[in-house]
Amino acid sequence: MNLDNKKLMEKLVDMATAKGADSCDVIFNTGKSLSMSAQEGELDSYKVSGSKIAGIRVIKDSRVGISYTEAFDDEALADTAVKAIENSKFGEVNEFETIEHAVEEDLVHKGDLEPVEGEVSAQDKIDLCLKLESEVKSKDERVKGVPYNGLSESSTEGHYLNSLGTFAYDYESYVSCYTSALLKEGDKNSMFYYGTVDKHYKNLDWKKCVEQAYEHSRNWLDASPLKTGKYDVIFSIDQFESLFGAFRGMFSGKRAQEKSNPMIEQLGKKIANEKLNVMDMPMYSQSFFKSPFDSEGYVRSDLSLIENGVFKNLLHNSATSKFFKTENTFRAARGARGPLGVSGTTTVIQKGGDKSEKVVSGKYFEICNMQGLHSGLNFMSGDFSFGASGYLVEDGKRVQSVNGVTVAGNFYKMLQNINALGDVTLASSGRSFFAPMIRFEALTIAGS
Repeated sequence: MNLDNKKLMEKLVDMATAKGADSCDVIFNTGKSLSMSAQEGELDSYKVSGSKIAGIRVIKDSRVGISYTEAFDDEALADTAVKAIENSKFGEVNEFETIEHAVEEDLVHKGDLEPVEGEVSAQDKIDLCLKLESEVKSKDERVKGVPYNGLSESSTEGHYLNSLGTFAYDYESYVSCYTSALLKEGDKNSMFYYGTVDKHYKNLDWKKCVEQAYEHSRNWLDASPLKTGKYDVIFSIDQFESLFGAFRGMFSGKRAQEKSNPMIEQLGKKIANEKLNVMDMPMYSQSFFKSPFDSEGYVRSDLSLIENGVFKNLLHNSATSKFFKTENTFRAARGARGPLGVSGTTTVIQKGGDKSEKVVSGKYFEICNMQGLHSGLNFMSGDFSFGASGYLVEDGKRVQSVNGVTVAGNFYKMLQNINALGDVTLASSGRSFFAPMIRFEALTIAGS
């Protein structure tokens, strides 16, 4: 932790207070990243970048003002403080948004130490990038290209300080790699992409990226549509994370306050199959990133979102909880440039009691890739429609590779229509979403 960054934030807070702010807080984020990609056996991009930005939120006469800066000399900081106060004059009176959390001891979280200098050389990284492409191409003469292929590394430092002295610091770093396989045979072609993340290069499972990209692309080269009808569906863990994430706003107290959350009237009511239990777990042991405190400096704890099918809690910050006259669930989120919002952490769907033999019994459609999810989605109604590729499965065995189908359904109804909930927890490739295999009843598949 760089103490100069904290001093800079203290200076900005002091300037805003001196200019008449009743209270204020500062978000200060720094980051650095490296990315590279390879094409046709050569490195075609290599980019190193860094960022540093400070954003201040002031409360003046019960009005909120925001301003930010990427320059940190005294003149720039003073100008940022003044602009925030000026901006507050144009805001409406907001009795709910206040800054009142005071903690004497600094909150510090280091997700991981930075990699040891020289642990992996620049040439090692380039070699890995080139290897990803060459390994895919060596799989099959039908591989005609590797459109997406590369690696990246990133580290971020997040700082929070308010005018009451509460200070929080969070450091995270990761490395990642990804590749793809484009296969062509006659007039048929298929492509699949896969990536993985870890804390250090030595742990990156690059071979899995190669295998997954090639396997699905190979299988879908001879794929065909399903016959139009109703099918039970199981999503791969990554695809289910995407679908669940598209409707995550159902848990947002901010959206509820803005009257754009259709589920607010269902709070405390049964909305899902009684087997379903969904948790937001900031310090889940298996998650890739931990998130011990929120963007107002409050320490987070596990939060039940759905319990035995009952909608239990919303994600709240201090303002939304006051608006609804309920407890703060400490899920405040704010970037340096933006207003106060809410955000969840690691989603964990608790495993059920169904053995895998039951989950995969009979016939179902396994969805491994979705296209156009957001273009065919209505958050308010819960309706969705997307193109999909995957496999028709009978008793756990893939019997047909499938593409060219459209899947349609309603997410909120889907939560009620769970056929089976597996007894083994699976992790998404980014280790930010955890769930067992879940079999959903009778979604509409439009195919041949």
